[in-house]
Amino acid sequence: MLLRISILAAVLAAFTTVPAVAMARPAVNASANVELLNGTVRSVGHSARGRAAVVKLSSGGRRLTLRNFAIDPGPRVRVWLVPKGVSGDSRVDDDYKDLGALKGSRGNQEYRIPGSIDLRKYQSVIFWCVPFTQTLARADLKRS
Repeated sequence: MLLRISILAAVLAAFTTVPAVAMARPAVNASANVELLNGTVRSVGHSARGRAAVVKLSSGGRRLTLRNFAIDPGPRVRVWLVPKGVSGDSRVDDDYKDLGALKGSRGNQEYRIPGSIDLRKYQSVIFWCVPFTQTLARADLKRS
């Protein structure tokens, strides 16, 4: 009987002891969304704040996400991806990718990024006021 108990204890100990290396590595979930790029929204022509990120969805496709976003309201504001390095108020000379109308001046938002957009080139987000042809805010994105 004592022999059975000691064998059982040894077997249990072998299964409950996990090497520290195995515990240190988080499991990779292939079905999780992955953040590719991120940056801070900063003011240019209007007061603005928040965080912008490009996320590759596990279901396919990509989204521009705005979190804790706030901007002073303006008329007909569009969300554009522009080449990295386009300066603040300058006209973007038609080299932009329009993601749509700004959904609101406050709160979390998402915008679909078409697969045809090359994110190696278009790594800045600007919030463009159409009637005044002015950048209201921007976020320069960096690899996550």
